[in-house]
Amino acid sequence: MAKKRKLKKKTFIFVFLFVLIAILIIFLFNGKDKSKKDKLINLGYNTNEVNIILDKVPKDSYDLILKEYNKSLIDIINSKGYKEDNFRSYLEYFEKNKKANIDDIIVIVNSGYDLKDYPASSLLASLVKEKYYLNKNVARYLDYGNNHKDDVKRIVSIVNSNADLDFYSEVKNSKLSDGNLILVNKFFHLDDTYVPEDLVTLSTKYNNGANNQMRKEAADAFMKMVDGALLDNIILKNASAYRSYDYQVNLYDNYVARDGKKNADIYSARPGYSEHQTGLCSDINTVDSSFDGTNEANWLLKNAYKYGFILRFPKGKEDITGYKYEPWHYRYVGKKAAKVIYENDLTLEEYYAYYVEK
Repeated sequence: MAKKRKLKKKTFIFVFLFVLIAILIIFLFNGKDKSKKDKLINLGYNTNEVNIILDKVPKDSYDLILKEYNKSLIDIINSKGYKEDNFRSYLEYFEKNKKANIDDIIVIVNSGYDLKDYPASSLLASLVKEKYYLNKNVARYLDYGNNHKDDVKRIVSIVNSNADLDFYSEVKNSKLSDGNLILVNKFFHLDDTYVPEDLVTLSTKYNNGANNQMRKEAADAFMKMVDGALLDNIILKNASAYRSYDYQVNLYDNYVARDGKKNADIYSARPGYSEHQTGLCSDINTVDSSFDGTNEANWLLKNAYKYGFILRFPKGKEDITGYKYEPWHYRYVGKKAAKVIYENDLTLEEYYAYYVEK
């Protein structure tokens, strides 16, 4: 019996101490909260605003808000996209952009990009939400966007493709290591000595032109595409594939002599800047605008990507590619890239910037 009494006594003491400690903790925390509430009310916040602050502001950030009344603080906290973890970043960015729209500030900070040195704006907030936004290009996006009336999707496409610059300016060597995704355009070029090592010759079943060579992987895919089209009663043949640097010199010079340099640049590449030198593309059936709208052209538009080919110079993207619409010109990039390009209505320039160069 004595042992039981001692055990009960110990249990009672333990419970008593536990309750006492709990009461003390609650008292201390309530005291602290009351102290913070009083300070916030003294700064000018009403009871509802105080409750919002205490509920949504991280405790380690109270030092930032117990200095002076800030009505925008409530707007920030009540913003739809508000994230407690970003609270300090919101305030820091707001201090530099007090006249900006709060929602824009929230979107820009939430993007996770380092944009604290860029003024907040609806343009910037829209840009960071674009799928193909690249932070390295933000200054150029803003510069181009503030001087043109294009929508943000177009702004991103133009800048990512370098089309905000003058064609043939700031040129670079094409990266041979990119393989089937090598970019050759008005900003990336090949040396005059470059010749693909694995060129193969297309047979007459697949070819109807003098330039009848392609790189092996592209040639194999091209032949499969021609065979696939034939099952749908569509006849496709290569009209012009690989062209050497020297060949392009003569071709381009003849066009310039006939139509002038400015006009020639719209439909013909300068030597070293022609995709044909890669051995990865083919002009199909006929190099003429009459090919547009034919059964063959329509079949290619719907099916070429399944074999790894893309329409290289599509309609409506002339300011990006630098060339007029060419319904006959198809480029091999491989099935994976071709599917992304087809499904997202991209040019190779747009794809390259985001999925390769990035």
